[in-house]
Amino acid sequence: MIKQEQEIKQIKELLVKLIKFKTVEKNRDELKNIIDFCHSYLKENSYLCFDIFEVNGKWNLIADYGVDVLVYFVVHLDVVDAEDEQFEPVEKDGKIFGRGALDMKGPGSVVISLFRNLNDRKYPIGLILTTDEEVGSKDGVKYIVENKKIAAKMAIIPDGGENFKIITKGKGAFHFIVKSKGKSAHGSTPWNGINAIDKIIDFYHSLKEILLSDLELLSDLDRANRWHNTVNLGKIEGGTKVNIVPDFAYAHIDVRFTEKYRLEEIVNVVNFLCKKYDLELEILSTGQPVISDTNSEYFQKFIHSYRKVIGNEVFDVEHGATDGRFFAQINIPVVTIYPIGGGIHSDNEWVDINSLKKLYDLFFDFIVNLK
Repeated sequence: MIKQEQEIKQIKELLVKLIKFKTVEKNRDELKNIIDFCHSYLKENSYLCFDIFEVNGKWNLIADYGVDVLVYFVVHLDVVDAEDEQFEPVEKDGKIFGRGALDMKGPGSVVISLFRNLNDRKYPIGLILTTDEEVGSKDGVKYIVENKKIAAKMAIIPDGGENFKIITKGKGAFHFIVKSKGKSAHGSTPWNGINAIDKIIDFYHSLKEILLSDLELLSDLDRANRWHNTVNLGKIEGGTKVNIVPDFAYAHIDVRFTEKYRLEEIVNVVNFLCKKYDLELEILSTGQPVISDTNSEYFQKFIHSYRKVIGNEVFDVEHGATDGRFFAQINIPVVTIYPIGGGIHSDNEWVDINSLKKLYDLFFDFIVNLK
């Protein structure tokens, strides 16, 4: 073990190095480079066993101590696109600024440091590092859950719940494209054609009418937390000129849904409406809602450590999707938590350095008290 006073320096130095990797989706070499770097960094702990593999150009690392894993820590090392200067971290006023400082190379530096430092015996924990979370996790956690022998009592994902809020519920997600074919005609005689864009708009309105039908029935708490389904038409393209009825169009749509629904129900609604409006469906990514059993044994162990290190627990819900949705599919409870930070996906992303140390202490106490 390294001395307590060195830990913050170690975490900070590791974070600076991680931010400098330009791990955006199109930069496949950097996705490999950051996994290679983490592997080299973690090899200092001789107790760790590694599985490093590539799936469709996305690199992953799984590490454990060669014993049954009770808890997996899950970290993604990819980030959303940014200008080059965002990959030059800046320290100011006790914060680190840079792309991925909070999402999630800051928390990642905490977890990776822990696995390097816990080198005095075999611990019942595992580490999953991936490089495709920002583009849907198909070749990362989704692949791992479906193709590797993943079994545990809990997964901890420090990728949500800013300022040490513990996320107990996360929405499910369904991202898809609908493609519409019509019939072109002159814009002055639209009755001679079939407007492909109109078909998508009609589909979109019908989808919202069905999936948002219970908004008036929300409890006061759910209304305050905006805990309800959402439907967002994020992108639509079609047509060539203003005076031509478009014969082709497509749209990207993002559906988020609460634990009152299952993914299969949402997919059935979308399929029904696609048939009704004669649209072609292309599924991009999916995920079930995440619900944590706060009374489970290992969740309570985590709460015990939280009270020792942080204080009275604060619970919250997560509107965005995390990799927790894939563990939910195999009935592994998930804890999601963040240190102090802000500006995710912006040019002003930051994380508080002292809060990274507090997150380290929280995870350390939880791990060393696992039985």
